Amino acid sequence: MPRITRKTFVAAPAETVWKLAGDFAEWHPKLRIYADGPEASPELVVTVVSRDESEMTLSYHMPDPPFPIANHRATVLVEADSDTTSYVTWEADFTADPAILQQLEDDLGDDVFKLALDRLATTAQDLHGAQQISA
Repeated sequence: MPRITRKTFVAAPAETVWKLAGDFAEWHPKLRIYADGPEASPELVVTVVSRDESEMTLSYHMPDPPFPIANHRATVLVEADSDTTSYVTWEADFTADPAILQQLEDDLGDDVFKLALDRLATTAQDLHGAQQISA
């Protein structure tokens, strides 16, 4: 089964990043999570499969992915690097025609995951900076 993975460094504590990562609306311009399935019609709807607060992981699937893939399942993982820095890994497993895997790597990996992780990092860093100023 193909897997696409992207990882980014965040200059903010894992706990701050996790609070944001658990709510796509805070950092992803197109995804919304509905724990019990689609309840509205944003551009992309995902359904939570599992969420582990202590491990800081969120797994979900897209009932109707915008790419030619099937059996989609993705996981976002937040890991502490130090007291003030962390890493976020976003990976997706799916089935697809082998002829389009490189295109999916570019479209899903770079145009979706990487851009969204950059936005998550910036949002978390801004939030952490604001918390430090107000403390």
